[in-house]
Amino acid sequence: MRILWLSIISNLLGNKEKKGGYYGGGWIASLQKLLLENSVDIELGIVFPSSKTEGIVKSGKTTFFPIYKPSKDFFQKIQYYYWGYKKNKENKFVQEILNVVNDFKPDVIHLFGMENEFATILGKTDVPVVVHLQGLLAPCDNAFWPVGFNACSFVLPPSIREWILRNGYIFAKKSINVRGKKESSLFKRVQYCMGRTEWDFQVSQLLSPESKYFKVNEALRAEFYENSGCWKRVKSEKLIIASTVSETIYKGLDLILKTAKLLKEETSINFEWRIIGISEQSKFTKLFEHSLKINSESVGISYLGVKNPKELVSVMKDSSVYVHPSYIDNSPNSVCEAQLLGLPVIACNVGGVSTILDNGNAGILVPANAPYELAYHLKQFAVDEMYCEGKRIAGLNLAKERHNPQKIILDLMTAYRSVIEDRGAY
Repeated sequence: MRILWLSIISNLLGNKEKKGGYYGGGWIASLQKLLLENSVDIELGIVFPSSKTEGIVKSGKTTFFPIYKPSKDFFQKIQYYYWGYKKNKENKFVQEILNVVNDFKPDVIHLFGMENEFATILGKTDVPVVVHLQGLLAPCDNAFWPVGFNACSFVLPPSIREWILRNGYIFAKKSINVRGKKESSLFKRVQYCMGRTEWDFQVSQLLSPESKYFKVNEALRAEFYENSGCWKRVKSEKLIIASTVSETIYKGLDLILKTAKLLKEETSINFEWRIIGISEQSKFTKLFEHSLKINSESVGISYLGVKNPKELVSVMKDSSVYVHPSYIDNSPNSVCEAQLLGLPVIACNVGGVSTILDNGNAGILVPANAPYELAYHLKQFAVDEMYCEGKRIAGLNLAKERHNPQKIILDLMTAYRSVIEDRGAY
């Protein structure tokens, strides 16, 4: 069986660990490793963007096909920020991908996400394409601005990013709106989907009602399997709260600030809220602090910056509870990783999160933008060391089952074979 992956993750060649910056996409590398280790009849091709002109690389049962995507210079970036993002590049990379298809001759094309430029291949080849659903941009656009925020919130005080470069949060909203509309249009060409939550199933069946849906859960990074169930409840005078938050406007930093302020003003608990993914020097935090008039340090919030998987495990092991404050998400890996380590989890009931927490049976669900409910549950964790212990254990067991490597590969291979058989019937 020959499978061709289309992924914008460029570090799959050699499966090298990222040296700095955002650690996203690690689950795709984990899936790549699992697939090759557990499937004897697979030949894998991987198409990925490269800012350098590179040749085809063969490594074992995997062939890597870099597609040249040159980096933009300063003036090209400015052009993109002002009007270039609106252009409909219907055929971008189509010919390059078709050349790879003709060379590799795959039985199935596996497209990771519809929010990237490789999705233009949909409807342009006779080879069946199965789409791995990821963030889903139109719903993210719908939930983009946190409560109390809008584009005007970022006009003042004046900044170079918003007023001159135009690559700030006002641009981000316009861009996600354009790309979300394109994604929704591309859904009409989708025949096969892979997802893992009730939410992505519902969205896919709404936007592409004739498509076939396969449930395939995601592989996690090796460090979390190695430390599965390692978290132990330690009696401490301080409640340590952990959250992983990127510098994305709808990821819930405002909810953390408001909840921490409530805990400081309305309770006497001793706590520290450790945020992974944002540095102390980040201008992103200053925007929220300025708008909400809340100083992070004064309400017990510390910013740890980006952590590699090993460091992340260490931070979580030292935490009392994990909180996921996002306004929209499908199956956040940070929640899955926290569950697999054994941490108790509180998360906003948005997108596919309710599936990940088994509708509140494997963790605590609170509404989006619910600082009072969130503060209440955190206070309970501080005063009752066994609070929601049953849900914590259920979360660990659910994560072990959901992220079982053998089950993931079995489901993935079943999906591939079903697509091949389905197309053979035509």
